[in-house]
Parts: sequence; structure tokens; C-alpha cells
Amino acid sequence: MRGRAIADAYARFRRTQGDDVLLDPAVDDALVERWGQWLLERLAAADLIYRRDGEGWRLRSGNLHAESERRLDELQGWSDAAVAGQRRLLEHVDDPGDTGNELEQSLSKLAAAGWSVDSKKDKGPPTVHYAAGDMPLATGDDWRAPGTLHPRFAAALAALIGAAPPGPDVDPAAHGAELAGALPALAVVSSGADAALLDLRTVAKALRDAGALDLPDGEPAGPVLASGPFKLRAAKRKATASANGATPVADANDPAAQIAARGADAVRFALLHAAAPEKRFAGEDDVVGYAASFLAGLREFASTHLDGTTAAAEIDSSDALRRRLAGWCDTAVAKTAENYERLDLHRATRNAIALFARIEDFEARVARERSEVTGRDREAVAVAVAVLAKLLTPLAPAAADDLAPRGERVAAAAHHG
Repeated sequence: MRGRAIADAYARFRRTQGDDVLLDPAVDDALVERWGQWLLERLAAADLIYRRDGEGWRLRSGNLHAESERRLDELQGWSDAAVAGQRRLLEHVDDPGDTGNELEQSLSKLAAAGWSVDSKKDKGPPTVHYAAGDMPLATGDDWRAPGTLHPRFAAALAALIGAAPPGPDVDPAAHGAELAGALPALAVVSSGADAALLDLRTVAKALRDAGALDLPDGEPAGPVLASGPFKLRAAKRKATASANGATPVADANDPAAQIAARGADAVRFALLHAAAPEKRFAGEDDVVGYAASFLAGLREFASTHLDGTTAAAEIDSSDALRRRLAGWCDTAVAKTAENYERLDLHRATRNAIALFARIEDFEARVARERSEVTGRDREAVAVAVAVLAKLLTPLAPAAADDLAPRGERVAAAAHHG
């Protein structure tokens, strides 16, 4: 969920910049089958597949892994964790099996072979993070038979062809150029699925070598962020109602329970807010309670300060207090844009929180100096809240929609049809 929240927030930001961004597309199985068969023909013609007795058809991927090793230092925009994950995976062995679930070797033998093994205190079966070797493509004796695509090949292929035009009648031969034009991907957020990322890169390079994909730089992925694990635990203190009226969740790490108690926007905001995306987070569930309280307070503020009409185009800066508020808004917009470009979503949430605090501070100062907030001061608050709504659109979409002045919501609804 954390990785998806990060990816979705970034995609929404890029759309606000006018970019036509596709996010994590769901590709029809029949389409994957059609592309898979078409690409297997080209891989076979290029002598890039072979049959392993009893284990189906495999890709000759040793050279592709060696190329990845050479190119790791050249990757641009990849987080240190993502590059380190690829380095670990490339220290591979050829056997046993595709997934490493059926192991007969001892842990010491596995370690000597370079496998990454999670040794558990309960002495249960070890979890092997990756078993590389030549990648499986199809099962059975005939790769042309329907339904024989190996799940790993199908998954990597689906990630690649998601950028191709949708529809059941897509002809791979006619749209291969369009697929190539959509790569490298704008950005990739990996939730620890380093093996899946290596599979995607391996398949893309094989298709390039088979003449089925124009990939001059050899990489199908642009910048890659490896997001860290996120785990909540119930607060230790006595359960009491939180600021937004919701009680702490008994099963803190149950997303459905968190959403039911505090709302989807609060869970999403908390996932983005808790820590830097690549950092591990393990803490009490009051991080979700804090997010819910912030969003509830923001909604309450908007309901009592906005009259539902479209905000003015900009803040009247003829007054020192309003000029300061306008500067705060400009700073928040500039910093948040920089946060999104760097995938620093935790900083983007903090900038949104800081701007709300400054809007409240502006109102308090105006009330002290002028007794009440009216006229151009009230308009300034409306403009600032509209700016905050735009900053929140990728972070908490439902809350942002609630904050947008009525005229903007009507226009947005008409725009999205």
C-alpha cells in the first residue's frame, strides 16, 4: 500500500503539470498471451530461448545479467536501495527451481552459493529472496501451446506492455514502436519487489536483442525508488477517542480496519507522511490518527471560512500581512514541486501541514490587528486554501476536492467528463 500510495501521488502530481501519465496498468490476460506468443517467436528466431528437460523453456539471460552488472553504475536517478537490490540479485545461481520454494540444500550450502536467505528464529523453512539463473518463459514441451507462459515472464511482460494502446484487438506487430516510445518509464516505485524489477529489465533487454523493442539505452525503467516497509502497531496508552472522534484501531496493521475507523485519505496521508519513502517505518498507529485529525481540522476550517464560491485569482498584496501570506503560498508551491520531483512525499505532506498552520497564523494576526477577518483578508484566506487544496490533490484527493471552491469543483467535474 505504501508503494502504491507513493506512485499514485507522483502520477497525480505529473498530471497536474499536464503530463499524460499511465500508472500501474491492469493488462488483460489475453493481451499478455498474444504479446507473449509474438515475442517468443522473435526470441526463438534470435536463438535466445532453450528447452530445459522437465522445466520448460528458458531465456538465455546470462549475458543480460552481465550487462546489468556493467551498467549499474550508469543508472540515473535510482535510489541507493534500488541499485543495491539489483546488485544482490545479480549474485545469482542457476538452480534450484524457479522460485526457490523447493529446497533440499542446507543453509550453509545456499550461503556458499551466494543466495540471500532470511534465517528465522523459529527455525522454519528459509525464505529465499531470489533464485536467478536463466529466466523461465514457458512451461511444457511446446512454448506455442496456449496457456504455457510462465507467470514470471507474463508479469514482466504485462508491466512492459501496459504502455501500449488498450483493447482486445491490439496487434503487437503494429504497436511495438509505440511501446518503445513509452520507455524508459518515467519513474518506478518498487516496494521491495527487486526480483520483479530485474525480470522487467531482463525481458526488455532480451526483446531489444531480438529486434522486437527499440531500447537504445538498454533500460526500460527511469528513476527507481525502493520504498521501505511500513508497519503499524496499536498505541500502548489507553484507548481514547482521537481528535476526529475515531477510537484507536485494535488491529493497527489492518488496512481495512484503519480505513473504516479513520478514512482512506487519512491512511493514504499517513503512509506518505510517516517517513522518507525509502526508509523503514515501524511505529504506533497514532500516525494515522494524526493524519485524520489534520484533515478533519482542515475540513472544519474550510467549512467555516469559505462561502462556497470560486476564490479570487490571487491574494491582494497591497497589505503587509496579506503580502506575507502570499509569500508563504509561493514558497509552499515551489518547495512542494521540488518534493514531488525528488519523490520526497513525506516533505510534501509536511509542506501542506505548514501552509495550513500559516493560514491560521495569518487569520489570528489579522484578528488581533483589525478585530475581524473580512473583505480582502477573507478573500486572501480563500485563495490560500485553494492553493492548499491543489497541494493536497496528490496526497489526499478526497480532502482536496472538499476544499476546492464550488466553482472549481464544477469546472473540474466538467473537465473530467
